[in-house]
Amino acid sequence: MKTKLSILLALLGLSINVASANGGSASVGYSSDYFREGALVSQEAMQASAAYTLKAGGLDASVGIFTSQPIEGGTDTYIIDAAFSKALNETFSVSLGLEHAEFVSGVATLDVTAGLTVQTLLSPSVTLKRDTEDELYVIEIGASHQIDLQVADLGLSAIYGNTDVTTSSNIDYYSLGANLSRSLSENSTLNASLEYVDSDSIQNESIFGLGLTVQF
Repeated sequence: MKTKLSILLALLGLSINVASANGGSASVGYSSDYFREGALVSQEAMQASAAYTLKAGGLDASVGIFTSQPIEGGTDTYIIDAAFSKALNETFSVSLGLEHAEFVSGVATLDVTAGLTVQTLLSPSVTLKRDTEDELYVIEIGASHQIDLQVADLGLSAIYGNTDVTTSSNIDYYSLGANLSRSLSENSTLNASLEYVDSDSIQNESIFGLGLTVQF
């Protein structure tokens, strides 16, 4: 695991060195629950993230960090990811990357991720993750749509997913979400979200979120 994490951190460091000159974003917020890949990781949590992007040699490179800290009950989560994407034409784009997720409970995973996005109505996408140690898979199929409400932007999303729990069992899950965002200044945005989630492992939940994003 140390070798795998070193590889990811080397890629992360390379991306940050270049991306810092191209700009990025940082956000902090509150979520009434933290739902990830079909599982309810924690109840109320404070969350923070940062992301950097750049364009080089016909590729888009991105790197991000995320943490979710439960207010009470649940598990601390830390995620580092780095990916490269390329537009094949005006309609299709593909991506390939790595995602390291670590939990205070002692569980850590390193996934290889691959994605396909179609730039059409509802922007359908498919994402596949493969755990490099246990050979477990996650597949997500999503769609999204943006609506300009003049005073704010409304984002709608839907995701269906299937994740391997073991090599012989898996669970299905889905989510329906709406995100309302309003610019406070040239580089800051206030976001409010509501997401309905359900899976084979939990009862359905409605998750509320509120956050602030700053571009730099």
